Amino acid sequence: MKKIMLLPVILLCIASFTLVSYAYDPTSGDQQNDQYEKPAKKSPPPDTVYAPYTGPKKRVAVTKFDNKVKGTYGSWNIGEGMAEQLTTALIKTGRFVVVERQALQDVLGEQELGQTGVIKKETAAKVGQVLGAQIIVRGVVSEFEQSESGGGAGIGFAGFRVGGRSSNAHVGIDIRLIDASSGQVLTSHNAVGKVESSGIAVGVSRGHLDFGADSFKNAPIGQATRQAIEDAVKFIVDTMETVPFTAKVIKIEGKKIYVNIGSNMNVRSGTKMYAYALGEDLVDPDTGLRLGADEKLLGTVEVRDVQSKYSIGYMVSGNGPLKRGDILKLQ
Repeated sequence: MKKIMLLPVILLCIASFTLVSYAYDPTSGDQQNDQYEKPAKKSPPPDTVYAPYTGPKKRVAVTKFDNKVKGTYGSWNIGEGMAEQLTTALIKTGRFVVVERQALQDVLGEQELGQTGVIKKETAAKVGQVLGAQIIVRGVVSEFEQSESGGGAGIGFAGFRVGGRSSNAHVGIDIRLIDASSGQVLTSHNAVGKVESSGIAVGVSRGHLDFGADSFKNAPIGQATRQAIEDAVKFIVDTMETVPFTAKVIKIEGKKIYVNIGSNMNVRSGTKMYAYALGEDLVDPDTGLRLGADEKLLGTVEVRDVQSKYSIGYMVSGNGPLKRGDILKLQ
């Protein structure tokens, strides 16, 4: 009799030495086989620390990612979670002002941004004009899976399961950077994350996916997701180094030139920019896409009064005249 009474105590002791993690059952909300595992007593991986950046920030818009994953995982809202993670990671670099996705949705609606391949010229131009974004970041989740082997059943009690198994997780994202003024794809990249893990898992299943949960961050699939996002961020940072920082003239008031950049974009008093007047649009006769426009150099503008979201500059060389909508490019 004593041995029988001691059995629950022994099982609880086993559980006390193993980290209880929350994992996800991709097929239902029932407490069944755990989908994720993590080593005992392990905190979420620390956030990536980026080198300090004091240069001007470029404005980008991140659309909701399309989810092309088939099967069980395809029913989860992976695209939304991926877009939010990438948005947060881009902001943490200190190099970008990222347009809030809600603002993007309010302006255009998700259906207009759900184009396959190239966003329509009219759609992209509207993003650029209303939100001031230079670049639209579009993503497609092409791979999102975790395969497991070994230690299938384990010991189960009170809704928990203890068992050993190994896991291989693989996440792939196709990233495209789109010129907001022309709608053309500037470049693309396949960001990938791969993680292998083995050990003891104790968990309780859930029927939904929480990208912010520690259990997801510690799981192989969560770590692979993080790797893919970091790969995408590096690609965007490196590519945007080659994209000129630009601003637009808001209005002219006497000698004052109001510009749509401010301290929120790391603009400082004394910043000098070349001023260009835009001429006729250059449109591809086959595709109808805007390829650019004739630009005429008018002179140099120096920023002297910097506010939070706009600045006031003065023409320090050249004759102008400038008008609303003219382009300024950093010297």
